[in-house]
Amino acid sequence: MSSQSDLAVEQRIMGAAKALVKETAVSFTMDQLAVKAGVSRATIYRQFGSKKAILKRLADEHGLDNLAQPDAPSRILQAARTLFAQQGMMGPTMEQIAAEANVGVATVYRHFGDRSGLLHHFFQAYQPNLPLTAKEITGDLVKDLTQLVAVLIAFIVENQDIVQHNFSNALEWRDEMIGVRPFQQRSLTRVTTFLQERIDAGQLRPTDPQKAAAALLGMILSFSLVIPIYYKTPNPKPQETAAFITNLFLDGLKQP
Repeated sequence: MSSQSDLAVEQRIMGAAKALVKETAVSFTMDQLAVKAGVSRATIYRQFGSKKAILKRLADEHGLDNLAQPDAPSRILQAARTLFAQQGMMGPTMEQIAAEANVGVATVYRHFGDRSGLLHHFFQAYQPNLPLTAKEITGDLVKDLTQLVAVLIAFIVENQDIVQHNFSNALEWRDEMIGVRPFQQRSLTRVTTFLQERIDAGQLRPTDPQKAAAALLGMILSFSLVIPIYYKTPNPKPQETAAFITNLFLDGLKQP
């Protein structure tokens, strides 16, 4: 690899790291960074050596003084994410999570109470930041829906390992998960609300908003999870794919 290519890869990794810091502070994992930058974990380690080195360079280049390594709760959530991706949501024990985070198991219980508490905090930390506030909604149906879909696609692509386990283990852990409301349920509720508001505003023809939301989420999951994993196609480009899905979806629901 030429020095020019090395520089381009470094810039991609640093750009991805900067974006993840905005989204997660310093709680992102190296797996998330690899997906965001479109490179392998090995490439990141070869270029920088460690996450600590990446954070230091970000701090030096952008004058940031708050990029310290994560505190214990953040390290525990990162460790949980790593093990959930490997073993499924019900696989790792609290002891394994503690070991991965390099803390004592008592520390895990002190911060999160029990497994349900840990899962609740995990799903709060790892969820799409949907643009649904009054400040974020422009009133332009196509623009607003495209952005919402793009956020969901980007989130699922970045977290394919977790999302895949969520569905494959759904029956096994359904009862335990009812109380913590994983991101799929929250997303369905929020998208349903968005569609109901657009129906009330006369932008969409009357229909069952929850069924419409389920249909939309089905397309999003197909493009961002099912097709890339099971048909071995490249991951979708969020904005481009969101525009396609939105146009296809709205063809059936737009007011005549």
